Amino acid sequence: MAFPQTFDAYLPSNFQEFLALAKFKPEYISLEALHAVPLDPAHTASFEYAKKITPHEGFIHSVRCYYFSLAILANGFPSGTAGVPQITFTELVRRVYHTCILHDLGWTTTAEGRAHPAHTMSFELHGGIMAYEHLKAPELELDAHQLGDIVQSIMLHTSQWNEGTVSSTKQLISLSALLDVLGLQAFGPGVLGSMIHPKTIREIEKEYPRGKLGADARQALESNAKEAPDCLIGHFPGGLEAFVKVIRDEPIVPADE
Repeated sequence: MAFPQTFDAYLPSNFQEFLALAKFKPEYISLEALHAVPLDPAHTASFEYAKKITPHEGFIHSVRCYYFSLAILANGFPSGTAGVPQITFTELVRRVYHTCILHDLGWTTTAEGRAHPAHTMSFELHGGIMAYEHLKAPELELDAHQLGDIVQSIMLHTSQWNEGTVSSTKQLISLSALLDVLGLQAFGPGVLGSMIHPKTIREIEKEYPRGKLGADARQALESNAKEAPDCLIGHFPGGLEAFVKVIRDEPIVPADE
């Protein structure tokens, strides 16, 4: 399956308006094909940093988010909309990789992460600040626009609005992270199922198993809420308690589906 050369760089925050722009059709794309998408040399540094800082289940969740994002891009993500600035596939993949792999640094239990001055903040902000400090290294060769989009997307990945505009990077990390944590019903019946083929999901989960992600996610979110009662995830529709109740322990797609 060929990817479009460009995608809309910005999208409506309103989810129904976003869906109206998209042309989603959940065609199967193999994990092998997703693995073949080229990555910039700097991705290795982010991979190693995330692996060191993020708890194991959260790190593997971050890897799955990247491949889910690629699969969603392949299946009708908004592209070529009149009057909307475009971003090349190569550039968007670069931003999405760093965003996905670093987006849960704030779940850290490491001494380095817990000693960081931002550790009392909402985990999205804590992780975003750590990601910024990592990504601004000159050898990673990210300019201000790239760095800003990646870090802002990490900080806002659990936030949803009905008005305004979001970047495609932010939309993809939100879609992929909620798909992995909450499952196909995260945005209502049939919505995420229209964006990604179940066989693709199954291949990604087989290669990068969920393990005890559900338990670790609940623990991380509840711990963050105790430290920061004003945490961003607490503003999710229904509040933190409702969110935690629907976190998945089982695979998104059963093995026999």
